[in-house]
Amino acid sequence: SRDECGTTVTGLSAAHSSSPFLDASERKEQPDGDRDSLVKVLGADPAPFGEVLGAVGYHYEQWAKVSGFAQGIGVRTRDNPDFTMLNDETLKPRWSVQVDTKRSTYDASDKRYLVATMPTNAAPDLVSLDADNGHRVWCTTLGEDEVHQADPFATAILDDEDVAVLGPSADKERLVRIDGRDGSQLWERTLDADSGDFLGEMGEGRLLLGGRAQFELYDAGSVAKRPAGPALQLVSAKDGSLIWTRPAAAGADVHVLGTASEGDFDGDLDRAIVEEWDSRTKSARLTAIDAKGRQVWSISPARGRYFDATLRAGRILVRAGTHWSAYAVADGHRLWSREVPDKPQFLPYGFELDSISMLDDHHALVGGTTALHTLSLRTGAMTSAPLPTDGINTTYWPYETAISPGLIAVATNTGAVVVRRE
Repeated sequence: SRDECGTTVTGLSAAHSSSPFLDASERKEQPDGDRDSLVKVLGADPAPFGEVLGAVGYHYEQWAKVSGFAQGIGVRTRDNPDFTMLNDETLKPRWSVQVDTKRSTYDASDKRYLVATMPTNAAPDLVSLDADNGHRVWCTTLGEDEVHQADPFATAILDDEDVAVLGPSADKERLVRIDGRDGSQLWERTLDADSGDFLGEMGEGRLLLGGRAQFELYDAGSVAKRPAGPALQLVSAKDGSLIWTRPAAAGADVHVLGTASEGDFDGDLDRAIVEEWDSRTKSARLTAIDAKGRQVWSISPARGRYFDATLRAGRILVRAGTHWSAYAVADGHRLWSREVPDKPQFLPYGFELDSISMLDDHHALVGGTTALHTLSLRTGAMTSAPLPTDGINTTYWPYETAISPGLIAVATNTGAVVVRRE
């Protein structure tokens, strides 16, 4: 029954929430050499890094997960699906949510925080919370069957706070639009969404979906076995009707970096930017697609080699080995290129450009092995704020950064620190 929806999700007020981050007096009572070294160096780094508000230490594990929101810094800890929103000025808890399923997933806008439960024997519930205070707004159950770990599942909070959800169904994939006011279902349809990696708005009144994750794009065995068929589909956000389908040949597929609309770049048309890989020709390309499904431009930024790419503030950032470059969304022309050092290792193992946080519309924060780098997306220039170093060890390598309006959080292999932004 609807009364049972979301019983595994419990919102907690500020008074009943706690933070893993210790303030200066608490850190003094609980000394930790690695954590305190990180605090000391970050506290002395130049802008945009300011006063240290909190820190926590642990032992060579990615224990603290941090993320940035309009309300502040969000934190969850290893093997714990519970989430806490920390105040953007004080770092004190605003609210938290407890999720009593082993698996769950999250999404957020400036106004809402979504929890999708993933029970092992039932369909998931989607619970919408007020991002300011954690109060429940609505809950709805998604379909009738459980979502397995390998199934496609994606959510998108639209501009009007409605929610689009892409998930599995008995026949291909199921796309649903949910009313952001009360959680009622507005429409649903089934379609072929490829691997179902991307779901997002492409201009006003349209939803783009499909493609596969970037790391899967270069999985030779997986893509080589892919038959010819739909790679991307564009549907009406109003009623789910199909606008167009863009196919991929056998042994080829795409990864969607994102979409850009008027005002996001120097142009007046909507664009989807995709990374294409063909396992037969061993070629990798960047391609822009317009709202009618037509190719606008296509380039090979790394001479056919694998490359890592992301879309940020109307620019496409590309990394191929030690070579970094940026391209314009409007026409694909190269804006700049530069080399980064190969010794010592510049980035932690497993780093992906899609993980970088934006300080503003023109500057990204890149977590390197020896420093936190502020990268200008206009020119490619970098300024660096040192991290502690420990010989060839990975003690202070950052695996995650998060930025809110007033704070910066850095999570390393042995500790996480939150500082004020300057």
